[in-house]
Amino acid sequence: MNSEVNRMICVDSNGQAIEISVADQMWLDDAYFKEKQLRLGTDAPRAALAYRVSTKGQVDHDDIPMQKIDCRKFAQKQGWRVVKEVAEKGVSGSKVSASKRDAIQQLKEEAANGEFDILLVYMFDRLGRIESETPFVLEWFVQHGIEMWSTHEGQQKIETHGDKLMNYIRFWQAAGESEKTSIRTRDRIRQIVSSGHYTGGFVCYGYQLADQGRRNKRDKPVMDLIVNEEEAAWVRELFYKVVHEGASGYALAEMLNNRGLRTRAGAKFQSSNILRIIRHEGYTGYIITKNARSEYISELQIIDQETFEKANDIISRRSAKTAQDRRIAHTSQNPTLLAGIVYCAHCGAKMSGFMHKDRYKLADGTIREKVQPKYNCFQRAQRNKGGRDCDGQSLYLAETVDVIVLEVVRKVFAQIKDTPYSRVTEQRIRQESNLQKVKRAAVEKKMRSAQHALERFESEILKCLDGTSCFTEDMIAKQIRKSQKDLDDAKAEFAELQKERINEAAEIRKLRSYYDDFRGWADEFDSAPLEIKRTILSQLIDRVEVGRKYAVTIKFNMSYQQFLECDKTIEPNQEIGA
Repeated sequence: MNSEVNRMICVDSNGQAIEISVADQMWLDDAYFKEKQLRLGTDAPRAALAYRVSTKGQVDHDDIPMQKIDCRKFAQKQGWRVVKEVAEKGVSGSKVSASKRDAIQQLKEEAANGEFDILLVYMFDRLGRIESETPFVLEWFVQHGIEMWSTHEGQQKIETHGDKLMNYIRFWQAAGESEKTSIRTRDRIRQIVSSGHYTGGFVCYGYQLADQGRRNKRDKPVMDLIVNEEEAAWVRELFYKVVHEGASGYALAEMLNNRGLRTRAGAKFQSSNILRIIRHEGYTGYIITKNARSEYISELQIIDQETFEKANDIISRRSAKTAQDRRIAHTSQNPTLLAGIVYCAHCGAKMSGFMHKDRYKLADGTIREKVQPKYNCFQRAQRNKGGRDCDGQSLYLAETVDVIVLEVVRKVFAQIKDTPYSRVTEQRIRQESNLQKVKRAAVEKKMRSAQHALERFESEILKCLDGTSCFTEDMIAKQIRKSQKDLDDAKAEFAELQKERINEAAEIRKLRSYYDDFRGWADEFDSAPLEIKRTILSQLIDRVEVGRKYAVTIKFNMSYQQFLECDKTIEPNQEIGA
């Protein structure tokens, strides 16, 4: 509050700062308003007051003062008894459907129960700004006997042809204003980000904010992103351990916690924190927001593009969505070579690797114990306890299985050393890219057609008002809803195609990366430690199936199998006996 002029600074429904006089401030006091209301009789019409602001910045001390003052004064002047006040804070009227807004659903339920007679808002766009939905929300209340009032626009009735059209036009205009504001904000943020400047928000690990002398149009200093070398070092370590050691998010989180490192909020690291770091493409040298990305900025690069793609390929194959197809070992603590990719050939269950203790009784009665790694089919072991039916062995010696697999792998590595890089798959990628371009062009045509139809019928609204349209108001409303649905469906279809969009250069680069990985593994495999061997095998091999008498089937990852197709002497899925 400004003590010199006794005025309080608040915000209006559009987020503009305003001053409220002392007289108006009194209306915010519940006791003062209740005293005013007591002067009305119990037979006065019952009113519910609804307030809404779109952003948290428009909420002043957990309240919406300007709307509340206007609505309370208006209700008192009209002689209405206020029986309910509902406030929605930080709820977008153009993005959040009424079906997902608790306040609207609550008001609908109470209106249906006859708990109030009038619904009063500051302006009708407080009900929402979705032109294909909000007019019908207002109409629903009127049809259920509720009078709809705005302190600025008066009462909205739905009695005549013109009433319905004006109701639709009002929200059509509100939606347009909301969209224009959104576009202006989005475009400005895109311009700033494209220029390589930070626009606010969470600062990822590996970076920090610094004042580098840049100022905004109000001549205020603004901050820029720079690399924090200390944090960048352990970000690089995280990527290295994922790519080269197959480390899991849980193991990496534990590693950071043991070093005494904490999240920005001061909490211990969880696997979800690690996954967000690995998925953040900004580490490759970009500033990225939801709607924009900068050009490449070498000063901000912490991770090279190839390492980023490899790490994300690994974690994507571990995700919960592909739980039945996991093949990357989650930890480097397992004592077996094929952890994460070995399966029972009889029941299909994934087998676990562990150290097993065998006890032997010699001829002289001496008991000896031998501890050695084995693969265990849990389903076979639990068969008599209600487990899945399995006629395979419950235990397999890891050493025997590993020798069989390593024999094939070494033959594969020997072959790849003599296999030249092929351009055939590159051509296949380009053909797929061209096919997707044709599909996108067809959907874009559907979007333009639906948009044209929508604009045509919206233009008929004004003709209806002066009686020159050949359509009735119901026909226009029906066609607008149909055209809007067609446009939304086409946009959704286009969005799905965009998700699947093939970036030729990126795919070809990834293909070359697979080939280089393959050749590199061939050179280093024999001398690599167990952790790295396991990581290499978990990426090269999709699964190893083990059956009775050590019948082994090896299925290679399709990303690498394509390089073996030129030589049929080694079958990628062949079954090998011990």
